[in-house]
Amino acid sequence: MATATELELKTFADLHAKLGGIPLSRIRIRPAPGSATEADLEKAPKPICELIDGVLVEKPMGILESFLGLHIARLIVNHVVANDLGVVTGEAGFIRLGPDQVRAPDVTFIPWSEFPNDEIPADEAFWTVAPGLVVEVLSPSNTVAEIDRKLAEFFAVGCKLAWTIDPRAKTARVYTSAKKFKELDEAGILSGGKVLPGFSLALAELFAAPKRKKKKPR
Repeated sequence: MATATELELKTFADLHAKLGGIPLSRIRIRPAPGSATEADLEKAPKPICELIDGVLVEKPMGILESFLGLHIARLIVNHVVANDLGVVTGEAGFIRLGPDQVRAPDVTFIPWSEFPNDEIPADEAFWTVAPGLVVEVLSPSNTVAEIDRKLAEFFAVGCKLAWTIDPRAKTARVYTSAKKFKELDEAGILSGGKVLPGFSLALAELFAAPKRKKKKPR
């Protein structure tokens, strides 16, 4: 039986457009587009993939993006643990957004209120939760349409805040809804607001992270 995705798409061009015009090299053809399942995602070989409308789509992640994502995650983890706010996951933190729809932001903060009995489900590969914050560190192959769609899906399930970081342009966007955002330059500061009370990160500090700090002369 054909899936809903297969029925609504007539050509590969339709699929390409639906996925945000991403490079074709990121679209897996096995399983056939529209037929992939969560089980296929679990056993998919590296690189990390997302499941989008029954299609396995490779998640772009270079060494710089991974480094910055980990740096941001470390700072958020320190704040979250110190204040007992919830759980933080990295670039393989899969969130189920609907049937045949599993996404993995580069960093995700999930408040304790999303977990029954204040305990994470250790035996589940994908969580069905509403993140408080999602962070995407943009790679060269990410497209505007791709990221817009991904953020819209997260806000649709109850996400409260999203940051997109462009390490090459040294800018960031702070989203409070799928269509409402504030653009920051290198002098800007990312604030956790009501989602992560007390947390802030200066973009100048973030973009300086890949450089070794100079030792102060004695």
